Amino acid sequence: MRIKSFTGPSVREALKLVKAEFGEQALILSNKRLATGLYEVVGAVDYDLSGQVAVDLKAASNRSGSAGQGNKTSIVNETQNSASSRDSGKVSGASMAAELKKELKELSELKDLCVSFVTRSGSPVSEVFNKLEENLVKNGVDKRLARKILMNTLSGATKDKTADIMYLKACMRKKVYERIKVKDPLAGRGVVAFVGPEGVGKTTTIAKLAAHHALKGKKRMALLTMDTYRIAAAEQLKVYGKLIGVPVEVARDVRELKSFMSSHRDKDLVLVDTAGRNQKDAARMNDLKLLADECPEMKFNLVLNSQTRDESMYESVKGFGSLPIDSLSFTRLDEGSSHGSILNAMVLAQKPIAYLSTGSRVPEDIETASRDRLLSFFMPN
Repeated sequence: MRIKSFTGPSVREALKLVKAEFGEQALILSNKRLATGLYEVVGAVDYDLSGQVAVDLKAASNRSGSAGQGNKTSIVNETQNSASSRDSGKVSGASMAAELKKELKELSELKDLCVSFVTRSGSPVSEVFNKLEENLVKNGVDKRLARKILMNTLSGATKDKTADIMYLKACMRKKVYERIKVKDPLAGRGVVAFVGPEGVGKTTTIAKLAAHHALKGKKRMALLTMDTYRIAAAEQLKVYGKLIGVPVEVARDVRELKSFMSSHRDKDLVLVDTAGRNQKDAARMNDLKLLADECPEMKFNLVLNSQTRDESMYESVKGFGSLPIDSLSFTRLDEGSSHGSILNAMVLAQKPIAYLSTGSRVPEDIETASRDRLLSFFMPN
């Protein structure tokens, strides 16, 4: 397989360069808009099958017009769709915007056909591709994301390396490692609110972090809670606060919360507990939006259950995405052995990962996320 990237002032112009270099038989592996404003299209030709080129571009394009599109809410296509939306707004004239959208749609379809070819051809490349994909999916990585990672890996491999599973695995680990983002929102001073669905363990997460920073880090802290919905929620936090010597305040609304924040402005860290919310409950989500609007200095950490099924996880990420989320935390890692959902959520949210909760003990069972630790979850050796 010969792979090369081409750039042009538009997707169409870049495609012309692909055709000029590889002919009508080119495979389209990826496309994106560069920071320079140019468009990059990665094309390829495959001569591995009986010396013949794998797929004819025109024939593939014609077939794709009648093929079913499947689930259009995939992680892979979401980035392209959002980029298309942004770019269309910069192009003058409705026809130009429509043309660009059509081109991106066609390239997405061709990319799907390319994946289908690689996985079904029966070639050594397809066998390696399927094995690597199977390993990612087994570890909980969304199949659509796994395929995107693999296609990006193959696009950077020379012909003699496309069937070398150890080489490709090493390249894939490097690509995933580079994509992992981590952040510790409690590394400095400030106010951090923990939000998320009901029952994910926000209060216990706060207690663990408070105990760690107050007892081991010797930081001056205060705990505030706005969870007046759950029975004994405030009392639970007060018990933790008493044990570690940290004051706990209960705020019934944003006005009271701001007053408490002001009275504890001498503290190094102020952690805010919020009531669990269903992201589909517009009224209660609006309460959080009001909190964000009234307290612009506040950081928001979205807490998610690592064992939540993918579609439910995606709904939570999208629902809470209306808030200025600063980072993600994941709980209950001890309850399962497959943690690829963390990578899925991180890619969808485009936010760094802060903390990983690995049990119920306070404060022992929590750790600050690291790229090495997360890579071991998604791609164990």
